[in-house]
Amino acid sequence: MTCTDCTPRIARRNPFFRWRIPLTIAGGLLLLAGTAAADAQTLSASVSAQIDGLVREALAAGQTPGASVAIERRGQVIYEKGFGFADIENKVPVTPESVFPIGSITKTMTGLAIQQLVAAGKVDLDAPVSRYLPKLPAPARDAKIRFLLDHTSGIVSYTEIPGFPHDSQAPTTRDDIVGWFAAKPLLFASGTRWSYTNSGLYLLGLVVEAVSGMQYADYLQQNEFTPFGMAKSTLAAWSPLIGGRAHGYRHAAQGMENAPRYDPLLPFAAGAVMSTADDLLKYRRGVFGDGPTPAALRTRLLQQDRLPDGFVLPYTLGCLVLGDFAGHRRIGHPGDIYGFSAQYSYYPDDDLTIVILTNSQDAPFPPISIEQKIVRVLFGIPVPSIKDVPLPMRTATPLLGEYEVGDLRFGFDRIAFVVKDGSLQMELGGEGAPAIALRYQGGSRFVSSVDDEQQIDFAPVSGGMQVNVRFYGSPLAFHRISAPAH
Repeated sequence: MTCTDCTPRIARRNPFFRWRIPLTIAGGLLLLAGTAAADAQTLSASVSAQIDGLVREALAAGQTPGASVAIERRGQVIYEKGFGFADIENKVPVTPESVFPIGSITKTMTGLAIQQLVAAGKVDLDAPVSRYLPKLPAPARDAKIRFLLDHTSGIVSYTEIPGFPHDSQAPTTRDDIVGWFAAKPLLFASGTRWSYTNSGLYLLGLVVEAVSGMQYADYLQQNEFTPFGMAKSTLAAWSPLIGGRAHGYRHAAQGMENAPRYDPLLPFAAGAVMSTADDLLKYRRGVFGDGPTPAALRTRLLQQDRLPDGFVLPYTLGCLVLGDFAGHRRIGHPGDIYGFSAQYSYYPDDDLTIVILTNSQDAPFPPISIEQKIVRVLFGIPVPSIKDVPLPMRTATPLLGEYEVGDLRFGFDRIAFVVKDGSLQMELGGEGAPAIALRYQGGSRFVSSVDDEQQIDFAPVSGGMQVNVRFYGSPLAFHRISAPAH
């Protein structure tokens, strides 16, 4: 859950959630080994070996101890394997039954819980949260439930507040966490912009408890885990003995080290669930398959709001990210929390689900990157041709300066481009922030030196310069606000 800058990345880590906006929606035919398969329920040995190689290569390059990967097609599990170690010190291997904290994938479960209560007539999306939490102070008390669901409340994320005790392992309370953010000034007027915030989901967890009369963990157990058959899913408390629990790790100057443990009330409804890859396949079936979730409720989960300027949010009222990868609709959510990272993706038109759970944080090749590379194999999508073209200064100079984020804020407001060591580099967070070297592809195109799935393209616009950053298939626009003096 901790937000670190120890290794520069294409996106600064936001606790519980790596906002790389990976997801949207379209059709396509599942391809195996680049050709249409007569039996889409199985993988050929060669395709399975390709996926094995991609995962092993990504883990080795990213210095990630272990991973659990599961793929389901048309209700059948076609790939399920563990890689590396769940416990480095004792050389315990990852298996498909290994249990991992899933970080912000938890948010989708909170979103489902709220929409279940809406369907039951117990929660009104347009009511202020104070209707259900009357003691909540202003300004947080005035935010509508829908604004908390889709991150348009303007409430600052408590994990971004200076001084927040990320590495504390002390027990905490709900009031402790709410006290960090509820009375802080809003980043913007509710409903006018989008800014990813763990605070909104924390409040929604409290709403679930207030309305249902149950503890959040008990509500999930009774209304999601048990009905969906998710026998190994629970909240990530550290005192219970949990068979198959993976250990979390993070990168340090001397190499890999154990990640801090944390009280489950620290992430709570924003990121406290732990699960297995197989359980998350069952979760997908329970929500979008022939499980107990009614069609009308599924429609609610995918509902998208608009900002006042007409921009349609990719983040739904079910806490799901909608996106598109090479014409294939994708629904899902990433997760990132104290030594663990995960990706949950569902391609509805292809009836394909991919789950990747890992036990490291801030790796150069995160689960969403691995997932995207696997999808290229399954859908027969060509791997981008990456080259290293010499970058003339006359090309780089017009691109330099500081850029401000547009409609979507994901942990920082600005991004800067500078020339260092003979290459164009991107500083996430503005001038002076950690930098990532970019590889020039010719024209106005660049890719990250960290991961070639991350693409950057500059385009002149009326009144200045715009940069479009594609975070794993989804574009974000930044507009230049200042340029260096020449």
